[in-house]
Amino acid sequence: MRKVFVGLGSAVSLISAGLGILVFVNEEVRNRVFPDQAPVSRADLQEQMQLSEERIASIVETSIASALTTAEARGTEVTADERTNYEAALTKLLTSDDPALNDAKFLALSGQPEAAAGNLITVAELTSGPADSPPIPDKDRATLLRNAGDILVPSDPAKALASYRKAQELDPGNQILATRIQKLSAQTASKNTVAAIPNAKFEFDGLMFEFDGCETGETLKCVLSVTNSTPDTKELFLRSAWAINEQSRWLDSSRRNVRASNHYTWDVPSLEASQIDISFRQPANILQYLSFGIHVDNVSYQKEFRDLAVRGGKNVEVRKMRDIDPAHPERAFSFSGVDFHFLGCNNPDAPICRFDVTNNSSKTVVLNTNTNVAYDNSSILRKSQLPQIDISNDNRGEIPAGVTTGWDVNFRTPAPYFQELRAIIEVDGQSIVRSFRDLQLEEGSAPQIKTLAPTAAVVPDGYFKADGVEFAFMGCTNPIKPVCRTDVRNNTSKDISIAAHRASAIHNGGEELNAGFGVVEMTGDRSAELPAGMTTTYINRFSTEVEEFERLNLGFTANGQSIDRTFESLTVE
Repeated sequence: MRKVFVGLGSAVSLISAGLGILVFVNEEVRNRVFPDQAPVSRADLQEQMQLSEERIASIVETSIASALTTAEARGTEVTADERTNYEAALTKLLTSDDPALNDAKFLALSGQPEAAAGNLITVAELTSGPADSPPIPDKDRATLLRNAGDILVPSDPAKALASYRKAQELDPGNQILATRIQKLSAQTASKNTVAAIPNAKFEFDGLMFEFDGCETGETLKCVLSVTNSTPDTKELFLRSAWAINEQSRWLDSSRRNVRASNHYTWDVPSLEASQIDISFRQPANILQYLSFGIHVDNVSYQKEFRDLAVRGGKNVEVRKMRDIDPAHPERAFSFSGVDFHFLGCNNPDAPICRFDVTNNSSKTVVLNTNTNVAYDNSSILRKSQLPQIDISNDNRGEIPAGVTTGWDVNFRTPAPYFQELRAIIEVDGQSIVRSFRDLQLEEGSAPQIKTLAPTAAVVPDGYFKADGVEFAFMGCTNPIKPVCRTDVRNNTSKDISIAAHRASAIHNGGEELNAGFGVVEMTGDRSAELPAGMTTTYINRFSTEVEEFERLNLGFTANGQSIDRTFESLTVE
């Protein structure tokens, strides 16, 4: 982490000294860390901090054993993932050579990992060092806070959760943090207080029903009582049962069983009563929505319940819309009574873009997502995988009124930057296209964006304009199999259609040559839709060895206009 905190060591030391944890001058701590060594100078300190792998492994093993004992005494269980996260965070600290983390490192070495985590939080909360030091990037501060939380989980879950939440404020699109918070929130939440269910008693065509609520464990189970209050036998068929949990995941019932018939149907005798057990494959803490499809004597009914606290579950937060970047208010938009938040993109190795959605209409809506397209910094068109909506694990999902869900858009090819992302969204059969520009996917400065430079044209007449479109002939390379390139930039305010024609040439004292069909670099095809403001390249390839073209004829289509250009006495580089 040296590169993250270069120049911050003195500022951190000042804070540490103010808090009384400057271990450089703490003789007691120094003696515990290095019991066999004489007092050292600051110059010697860094050498002493170079620990062997065996020493690090021993410290980590001792620390996690102590943390597990603490958790066990408190009556909580540390999961395998939490143990792995703890060990990774502590090892990362002990192997760091960043002087800004020396205080935390010494505390960890002296058997005080929780105090070390507290010091990491202190460092992360330092927004800047002295006047000549750069500020700490938000994502690096978030990493420190996440590592601190990982170390604190076994001993102080509440403090760990607070550290994770601070990290999420600095790095809101980080899904690792979101997962940590979700899991730890559920673990640390108090048990549900189960209230009376409104309208739990209801009647359908002479059958009296009472919903007795749901209970969770390894799976979710709900109970519905039924009584026939009429003098006639009634045909009952529980057609369906489904629910939406606190994370807005759709839960389909795995079994519906009337105890009296041991089936999901029952001919209910007059004045007879029984109970219906409805089982699901997953557990749940809160049911935002629960629906029973009931069929009585050839008539269908739908009964719905909202916001149910499940017995045995915990009082967790129901999924809500995540905030957009306040610098980009256009990333919040509405369509057909549905609100959307575009949360940005990250992960340059395999880009992921995220959307949240809340149905604020008064009815269930059907949402469809489509393949997204993006244009990277080189203006190459990238197509995403077909996004799956969280609520349904499919590109189509029914979203009841008031429910929040979302989806991820996954690309499989690396990209550090998107000049534009286009999302096609359908709500109840009506579609919209939303575009988002200038999306930085990796940390650091933006990469070079492909653009057209008039001065780059290789011949005086190689730069020309036509109807809001610029061209720059970039010459031909590779005498063995010549490749000729012409840059094209869309200076209009809307997409334009472009296409490359087949090039022809004369060489070797009048011999005629024809190239293969030209392609547009953006798509690798003969044509493309070129977005406003973007630059791409027409590419024409010849299969005959040529060192000089006596005449080169190029043809293009741009914005509905056909453009032909001829260049004389052209050397192939």
